[in-house]
Amino acid sequence: MTNALGQVTEYLSYDGAGRVLSVKDANGTITDYTYHARGWLTASKVRGADDSSESDDRITRIDYWPTGLVKQVTQPDGAFTAFTYDAAHRLTDIADNAGNTLHYTLDNAGNRVKEDTKDASGTLKRTLSRVYNQLGQLATQATANGDPTDFGYDANGNTAAVTDAIGHKTQNDYDPLNRLARTLQDVGGIAAETKFGYDALDNLTKVTDPKGLDTTYAYNGLGDLTKLTSPDTGVTTYTYDSAGNRATQTDARGVTTAYGYDALNRLTGVAYPDADLNVTYTYDVSQTTCASGETYAVGRLASMQDGSGTTDYCYDRFGDLVRKVQTINGKVFVLRYAYTKAGQLSRLTYPDGAAVDYVRNAQDQTTEVGVTPAGGTRQVLLGNATYYPFGPVASWSYGNGRPMQRVLDQDYRPLAVNDTRSDGLSTGFAFDPAGNLSALTEAGNTAPVVSLDYDALGRLTAFKDGPTGTVIDGYSYDATGNRLSAKVNTSTQSYTYPTTNHRLSAVAGTARTYDAIGNTLSIGGTAQEFAYDATGRMSQAKRAGTVVMKYGYNGRGEQVRRVDKTNSYTLYDESGHWLGNYDANGAALQQAIWLDDLPVGVLASNSLRYVQPDHLGSPRAVIDPTRDVAIWTWDLKGEAFGNTPPDQDPDKDGTAFVFDMRFPGQRYDSATGFNQNYFRDYDPGTGRYGQADPIGLRAGPSIYAYTNADPAASLDPYGLQVRAPSAHTWRKNAGNYSSIKSDIPYTPPGVNIPLSFSVHDATSSYWESAAISLVPWDYTMYCIDVWCMRRKSEDQCSISDQWEREGQIGGYQTLINVMRRGCQCRKALFGDQLPRTGPDQAEFMDALEIAARLRELQMMRR
Repeated sequence: MTNALGQVTEYLSYDGAGRVLSVKDANGTITDYTYHARGWLTASKVRGADDSSESDDRITRIDYWPTGLVKQVTQPDGAFTAFTYDAAHRLTDIADNAGNTLHYTLDNAGNRVKEDTKDASGTLKRTLSRVYNQLGQLATQATANGDPTDFGYDANGNTAAVTDAIGHKTQNDYDPLNRLARTLQDVGGIAAETKFGYDALDNLTKVTDPKGLDTTYAYNGLGDLTKLTSPDTGVTTYTYDSAGNRATQTDARGVTTAYGYDALNRLTGVAYPDADLNVTYTYDVSQTTCASGETYAVGRLASMQDGSGTTDYCYDRFGDLVRKVQTINGKVFVLRYAYTKAGQLSRLTYPDGAAVDYVRNAQDQTTEVGVTPAGGTRQVLLGNATYYPFGPVASWSYGNGRPMQRVLDQDYRPLAVNDTRSDGLSTGFAFDPAGNLSALTEAGNTAPVVSLDYDALGRLTAFKDGPTGTVIDGYSYDATGNRLSAKVNTSTQSYTYPTTNHRLSAVAGTARTYDAIGNTLSIGGTAQEFAYDATGRMSQAKRAGTVVMKYGYNGRGEQVRRVDKTNSYTLYDESGHWLGNYDANGAALQQAIWLDDLPVGVLASNSLRYVQPDHLGSPRAVIDPTRDVAIWTWDLKGEAFGNTPPDQDPDKDGTAFVFDMRFPGQRYDSATGFNQNYFRDYDPGTGRYGQADPIGLRAGPSIYAYTNADPAASLDPYGLQVRAPSAHTWRKNAGNYSSIKSDIPYTPPGVNIPLSFSVHDATSSYWESAAISLVPWDYTMYCIDVWCMRRKSEDQCSISDQWEREGQIGGYQTLINVMRRGCQCRKALFGDQLPRTGPDQAEFMDALEIAARLRELQMMRR
């Protein structure tokens, strides 16, 4: 089979039933398939370099029950997941090779009325229950404590009302075509009303927010968005090529961005009025920087040229990224990755030669992290890591024996993050029945040290002293979510806005100005000024009219260069985590070490320091392992939106330790006072961003607010959309504005990511390939029945609630995007046509359902 670029996939052999046995892809990698006598796929083998042995092959094996249902899936390294069914062939149990189990209790109609997760000893670790009405609609969902969320429906089966455990009600109204026409949040209270309008083809044409401001959308005859009119970002227009790819975008400043594509409709170029900012993406051609065995580039992004320099990507035969060579302003930085037989990261080598290795258990979970500084010997950063069944990390010990426990309740919400030694992070958490984080305590105690109050929309209104109830910090909001006032200690500041948009015009009388697309240009006149380039990203910061910092970005939107009196450079890993800062000569200043999404260590001047992350993954303490004392702390009980500066010398030795990590995805910038937050810049002083949200209303009606004003329990690592901590099923804040059902294509300012990378996680290509079902044909899974946690409840998300165009088909969400939103795919379908030869439809769909659930569990386990 030859594609439009002449790349050939060869089907080398078939069995007597016409089933493919061996396929060679365009990179020359061969995958072999074996089958059960009844035609079921039993093994998929991706060959390694040595054809004479299977020792370097990646073999996934599938066992079946006599009925044809999948019994067990075994990964190439031996980790497996087993499945059990009832007499009606409905999935009832999932188990891993550690003995952890997930049990579904079903009613007669097959609805899952209870879910129990237990560890290998049979101890219950997580549970939830559901009640369905006679029509099979979810009527009530209850937490482990029995706190209910109730759902009501209209005569057409639309979700008409959602009432949380403390009585806050959201009402949904629909038009005669069952399209959502209005939502009313906190009926009888705040009554935040949002209205939606549509055209005859069901395209969303207007959203009226709670402030009464309209955002409108216009389309061409093919349903492509041609014009967006926003009160905050102005008028943006779009054109398209004959294949339906976006050809140009012109923003309210009059800046036109042009896009180019290859014959496979992959993005190849982005052109701006300032040619120095142009981005070129090269595919398929292995770069000269790639070593032998790293040249499997066909079908993958091979190189990116942008305003910061170039980035080359090198892949092994399994499609894993093994080398990234990044050249910024002439300085060359090389990151190298190594993987286990199952494709899990086993080693990361930094540009200076320092290396981090990950030791994994039989379930592919990291149990030990070793660090070898450049020119040094290996040290154990952490070890003895344990995990919750099908969940996140539960505990570990740092290399000097300092313990860290991360205790979850039976809803997998945090109960405590506890280091029992002095100077360590030790905080407990409590929640109200609606799921709001209501108190911070001493770990192991219930008496609040700090209590938190919320309004009916879940926005933080008070941060209070626990014993006395005295308000330390207080906040108020309008119905849309814009902050109206802030009381910090004894001072109360008022926030003012124009009637025509949501741009903050003044705080306590200090004026702010904006450009035509909603970027903050100044605060207090010439006291602080900001300039933006043609991509819409901040390019300069000024104080009193003098440039104090310049910024540069790569084609993925990462801020990789800062220039004040000298240059400094920044690197990120493939998930967008900050990896390190480097000086003008390219020498390492600090390099971060991660355990999944948790920062756990930092190499500073080539010396290892321990990092202690809180429940969200924000660093709260840095420990010197030799002296076993904290050398940097950031108080979790400080100002909730991050406006309390860290203590850079808590041990009072006269030496300040500068560490700029803040909330997840953020790095402090002293030139602006903001925290750089990947695609935007966050102002902790106001609890909002300095720029409008690139994804518009998909993230909520207030496109400047941080985490929907819920900073104690939610995060936004990319400056795009609120989400819960990684690997947690706790989804209090996620999708709370999922009623916005826009098909608007998403293009962040200053970055246009090719399809081999996802906006939210650059490892999307890896996970998309991992999400392919366990049959030997190239298709992607899409979800047609999705359950997502909304604020304080679990509700069924509309599939047409799209916040990312990439990877969409037929209006459905890809499995990977569903999982990343913390949702569960209850029913899946294939994205491509069924192959001419293969299993029948019923067997195919059975295998697909299992594969979808398996990938969900793997995502949770990571």
